[in-house]
Amino acid sequence: MYEAYWKMNTKPFSYRVDSANLYRSQTLQSSALRLRYCFENNAGAALLLGVSGVGKSSLLQKLRADDDHLAPFIHLSFPTLSPAELTHAIAVEILGDEPAGDLSTDTLLLHVQRKLHTYSEQGQHAVIAFDEAHLLSNDSLNHVVLPLLNLVDTDHRLSLSVVLSGQPSLVAKIARNAQLRERIAVTATMDRFTDNEIRQYIDARLKAVGASTPVFTEGAVDAIIQLSQGNPRRINRLCDMALLVGYADQISQITDAEVRSLSAEILPAAA
Repeated sequence: MYEAYWKMNTKPFSYRVDSANLYRSQTLQSSALRLRYCFENNAGAALLLGVSGVGKSSLLQKLRADDDHLAPFIHLSFPTLSPAELTHAIAVEILGDEPAGDLSTDTLLLHVQRKLHTYSEQGQHAVIAFDEAHLLSNDSLNHVVLPLLNLVDTDHRLSLSVVLSGQPSLVAKIARNAQLRERIAVTATMDRFTDNEIRQYIDARLKAVGASTPVFTEGAVDAIIQLSQGNPRRINRLCDMALLVGYADQISQITDAEVRSLSAEILPAAA
């Protein structure tokens, strides 16, 4: 809508960031390194921690896109399903066209194990990532996650990693489960952008879409830093809406006034 006005070839800030456009912040690179270590060493389980909006799901998608050997890569986004439903969802993803039907949980796991052998023999490494894992019930941890990790521990022919991705409260839940706690190989924590990273990120995204003149004043960037508190999702929302407001008001540059006028509208929804 506003791209032509600001002389951009596409929107620079999106609510949903494509994995190819992820900003390589220090925290993203560190987390990616730890997860790759887990995958490459067939180390079992990894925790991916961070508050909402810091890019945990985007990082998982990037790892998937960057490595063809990570397959099947199952990204489960429904943590409140029952253990039986979660097991069935995993089985459907892994077994593909093979019928899962009304098989028992134990039988499904046997079928999953056999299929994972096939993937491993083909040089592929399976990843099962549970999004919003802090919402998983204790029953799901004990009857879905642990059995999967038991397969890795007892069958060295399998190449499989499990990622529990969630908010920092997930640590306390894992700490109360001794069996699961002992199986966590790495913990990757995604933090907020630093002030300098925010400046670099905004500049990089504007240059990527062809903006040739400064769009945000220094004051506007300072306001984004203060209001976003380094949260990438908030940064994107503030910048995107500020560009829309600037276009509507036909101004030549975004100032701190435009950014601050949006804070009450955007930040509660982005928290």
